[in-house]
Amino acid sequence: MTHDELEETAKAAQRELKTLEERVAGGSWLVGRAPSAADVALYPFVATLQRATTKAETLAREIGLHPLSEVYPSIRRWMGLVEAVPGYERTYPPHWRAPL
Repeated sequence: MTHDELEETAKAAQRELKTLEERVAGGSWLVGRAPSAADVALYPFVATLQRATTKAETLAREIGLHPLSEVYPSIRRWMGLVEAVPGYERTYPPHWRAPL
């Protein structure tokens, strides 16, 4: 991936994350007052992005995606809500438990 492609991709990710940040800033869940399929469907993508930005911290900082919890605090709060749903622990990938 070229530098220009990386920048373009980062800008697209930032636009999408800003939309999500605004959406969850106004309430607890993506749709309604309880967890829904939207939360279940979107959470893994955001968690994967968070993990990736932690593994490539320097680059992620340069493109404005790390630390995700500081750049997008409402998303991090929403992620905490999803993680508190009963049964969440059983869905967490075991290989993610190891230190990065």
